[in-house]
Amino acid sequence: MTEPLTDLSPPALVAAVEENVGEWTRLKGTLPGVDLHDDGDVVWIFSTTPGRGGAVSLARFLPETADARISTILAHHRRHLMPTVWWAGPASAPADLGRRLRSHGLLCQRHLPGMVCDLHAMKTDFRAPEGLEIRPLEDFSIFEEYQHPFIGPPSTARRRTLIEGVCLLTTKREPRRAEPRRAWHFVASLAGIPVGCATLFLGAGVAGLYHVATIPEARRRGIGKAVTLAALCHARDLGYRVSILHASTEGEVIYRQIGFEEVSKVGHWYYSKARQLRERA
Repeated sequence: MTEPLTDLSPPALVAAVEENVGEWTRLKGTLPGVDLHDDGDVVWIFSTTPGRGGAVSLARFLPETADARISTILAHHRRHLMPTVWWAGPASAPADLGRRLRSHGLLCQRHLPGMVCDLHAMKTDFRAPEGLEIRPLEDFSIFEEYQHPFIGPPSTARRRTLIEGVCLLTTKREPRRAEPRRAWHFVASLAGIPVGCATLFLGAGVAGLYHVATIPEARRRGIGKAVTLAALCHARDLGYRVSILHASTEGEVIYRQIGFEEVSKVGHWYYSKARQLRERA
């Protein structure tokens, strides 16, 4: 695993935002039923299992081969009518990758702020709601009874598979491979009921934050900030200097209060099943 990043220059931080997503994609490629393609010029995963999904990151194509490479990747999804997401940031290539993705039928859902935080300078002077308990979760059976704050209630096979995936990526599994642990899933609870969560992932020398959420009825009480700070403090205790994330509109204000700053925009592109059905018609 890459040593913690100490270079806080803008180019290094911008690169880390995308590189961490690439490492996260590689980790998700270890899930059962998921095929990992680490092709040198792109990292992507594919699965026909609902809830495992597909994802593409770190695309750095040559202009003369970019359209062919995009077509090759999407062909797997068209064959099985499976959707995929595609992450594209400043380091993606060629420079007109967004235009090419659109021409191949992908829709840019959002341009998310790529944000970074110096964990030595983050603001921790915050009082969590009374009675809130936050801990890294090892036993995910609690989500058989209660909804997962990010995924929702386990009412469909897809959601149950998503919850299982988070469990497999972030808990201690046996037999363990001879490599350090890289991911933790923090859950905030009130009276034993899970109300918030955040996933911490160590990759590309930085601590990435994913799956940050609070259940609707518990929002605006500081729970999201509390569980985020718990994950960040854990990363700092492990010797990490920098955290990265892709902020939603709702979460950006909270992240800025902690000390995150925007360094880039990362496009979140989506190739939907509906689009593929229209292409077949």
